[in-house]
Amino acid sequence: MRVWWVAREAARVNLGDDDFEDQFDAADEGELEPDVVALRASIAPEVRSLIHWTGIDRASFNVSATEQDVEHAKALLAEQGMIPASDLAGHRGAVQMWRDHCAARREDSLQDLLTDVQQVLSAPRPVPPTCGTRGEPVYAWIRPDDIPVTTDSNFPYHYTAAGLAELARNLIAEGGHPAGLDKILGFNFVLDTTSTPRGPVHCVTVNGNHRAAALRAAGFPVALAQITVQREPWEIPVFAGSAEPLYRLLFRAGLLTNYRRRVDDWSHEDLVDAGGIAPWLLDTRVIDVIDPEQARTNLLAYEAAYGAVDDPRVDWIRRRRTFQRILRRESMTITEHGPDLLPGLAGDWPPRPTLAQRAEYWLLPR
Repeated sequence: MRVWWVAREAARVNLGDDDFEDQFDAADEGELEPDVVALRASIAPEVRSLIHWTGIDRASFNVSATEQDVEHAKALLAEQGMIPASDLAGHRGAVQMWRDHCAARREDSLQDLLTDVQQVLSAPRPVPPTCGTRGEPVYAWIRPDDIPVTTDSNFPYHYTAAGLAELARNLIAEGGHPAGLDKILGFNFVLDTTSTPRGPVHCVTVNGNHRAAALRAAGFPVALAQITVQREPWEIPVFAGSAEPLYRLLFRAGLLTNYRRRVDDWSHEDLVDAGGIAPWLLDTRVIDVIDPEQARTNLLAYEAAYGAVDDPRVDWIRRRRTFQRILRRESMTITEHGPDLLPGLAGDWPPRPTLAQRAEYWLLPR
């Protein structure tokens, strides 16, 4: 979706001029696509009714921060991976962090930013899970580096790489003016958030893929978004067919608990409690096909982006031959012998890695 942003010349004018804000005002509704207008109308009243609503609009960005505000914001970001917008001192500090970054990178050339865009687009693209129990939407300042680039093969689909670089330069040149922040951050930058061993990772849902890439390329330390945190229980595909051995193994490895919650005497829900890296292993759907190998793909993509997962319970997933061997063994146990005989047939758990496999693990990026 095309971001409604003023032309580069508008970003260069004196930030104190009334004309600057007038150009933003004129570009408002006319530049929004119909679905975004509908989104603003549907989401804004709901979010405003929450205790977390702090008025994310132009006025909320017209603040001055102290050094203590900035330090407080940085501490929250380090401890929690985000700064709740309802924390007013943290909010002021985050706005100042944005402005300080603009000042530090004001001299960057378009070619420098194009190089940064190309690095962002070539980075690993893990797909965060989206099958958790969703909380209420809140506003929070998050790290743009915690937003993976979409796996859509046509991305960027409304911009070229050069267009993303110019968007990044416009954001820097605008310098954190409240009118600009109101346009680029907040209500329709919509993300789902999942906790991981590294910290929170966010998935763009409704809108924000191009912004996320530009924000990352520009190196912004924080960005304000509407986030919905996902927690357990997590929903898994129907426990049948080719995925059944994988889910049984995940339970045996201690990565999942509370399988199949009973609804009544005749039905159940396939919900699980999962923490750490486990939610990333549940999404085994490739289009409409359930493929256990997707769990291994998801794990490797996460590690390529954020470093090795220091959890011995996933070693057997990372190692292709071991993964395929014990999946076959688990499948045989189900189809030929039934679950009652599983302990005697499945062998040692967890599978023991060879020396070469251990060396391969320690060579992964940290």
